[in-house]
Amino acid sequence: MSKAQRVLITGAGSGLGRALAFRYAEAGWRVACADIRMDRAEETVSLITGFGIGAMALQVDVGDDDSFETLRDLVLAAWDGVDLVINNAGVAAGGSVLNASTADWHWMLNINLLGVARGCRLFGPVLIEQGKGHIVNIASFAALAGAPGMACYAAAKAGVVAVSEGLRADLHGSGVGVSVVCPSFFQTNLLESFRGPDTTTRNIAASLMRDAKESAADIAEQIFQAVARGEFLILPSAEVRQRWRIKRWFPNLYFRKLMRAVQARRADP
Repeated sequence: MSKAQRVLITGAGSGLGRALAFRYAEAGWRVACADIRMDRAEETVSLITGFGIGAMALQVDVGDDDSFETLRDLVLAAWDGVDLVINNAGVAAGGSVLNASTADWHWMLNINLLGVARGCRLFGPVLIEQGKGHIVNIASFAALAGAPGMACYAAAKAGVVAVSEGLRADLHGSGVGVSVVCPSFFQTNLLESFRGPDTTTRNIAASLMRDAKESAADIAEQIFQAVARGEFLILPSAEVRQRWRIKRWFPNLYFRKLMRAVQARRADP
């Protein structure tokens, strides 16, 4: 009987990370749940051990080199390898190019962009040595949307897409796969970490999450299936795929529709 596959998920203490932990545990994978809050990581582990799989809780600050290196060492000490790494941990921020503070830019880029880059840099060589494995980076449709009021968040997530594209090319022929996920708004607790110069973007984001058709579990299911198929750019809902097609083929129409939708949300968040 073959050994169960092993997945490491950062930000697994809540939201999409927890939903992904549930989905992979349900499929019989061993799951390493890493989070900046150990209590939340432990709670996720306690919830998924009912599936009868091996799971462990680990603490990590993806914005800190030493913390991420320690995470890698702990995972390899426990498992002597890993089959799937999901760089999911992230924070939220608002603010335009004109009013987002330099401090918010540094905070956002260090966690949401460099946090992903750290995961790729530290675990990529492990997977190359194994000759197999997969890295999944969680970006956002904000990376592609071109929406106002979320400059540093969108730029960081766009950077995640670019990092993933480069990593895909770097790993070509190695046996290691790469995926990048660009979900739109769904019901989660991402706004707990929100920073920004005003409340407008936060209020709009909260209303979009409230009205979202998909749950974190729905998005996790789409990711699970798409990764199994080996897809690179994962747009995990029909609405997001439609918006992306419109933007690619009819960019001016897309921009007009985008701005009308933003104005409507601002008028009635």
